[in-house]
Amino acid sequence: MKFSFKYLAVAACAFMLVLPAVAMAGGNVSTVNKSIRIDDNSSTGNVESINGSIRIGASSVVKSVESVNGSIKLGENVKVERGIESVNGSVTLESGGEVDGTVKTINGSIRLQNTVVTGDIDTMNGSIRLLQGTEVVGDVVVRKSRGWNNNKRRNPVKVEIGENVQVHGDLIFEHPVELKLHSSASVGEIIGDEVTIVSSS
Repeated sequence: MKFSFKYLAVAACAFMLVLPAVAMAGGNVSTVNKSIRIDDNSSTGNVESINGSIRIGASSVVKSVESVNGSIKLGENVKVERGIESVNGSVTLESGGEVDGTVKTINGSIRLQNTVVTGDIDTMNGSIRLLQGTEVVGDVVVRKSRGWNNNKRRNPVKVEIGENVQVHGDLIFEHPVELKLHSSASVGEIIGDEVTIVSSS
């Protein structure tokens, strides 16, 4: 069977269109109701999801990561050139991560392990766990709502500053907080009227 050059060209273009978006240099990836999976060692632009989870493979580089209702999980040695934002989903970074910006949630938990963040760690209602040598250049903030329902929480937000963690800025708590602070951790000023400190050795 013979194939014309025109047929082969069309087939080649079709093959390129089905490649993952991350294979296209620096392209953005976004979805509404589906999850996003990015392979290891990938490079892409902004990664955004409304209702689906986001998973980014090890040793990848992305510009930013944003989710409304889905969780965000980054593998080892992932670099985010801007920041990470989530409304209701959790944010998890494995060892070796770098975020050149802020990690922010409204209701989702934040868990960072051996990660460097050049901005702030910022949440309203989610727990925060900074573990195993994580370094935060900015502040760690538990913020109260500025909207119509801005009453303080009844239950404290749980914040853990683990072994060998460094927070160069301050710990700023506008809600009641239960703070688990490892003896080897280094932090700035602890600011908040209702902070219960639990020592961890």
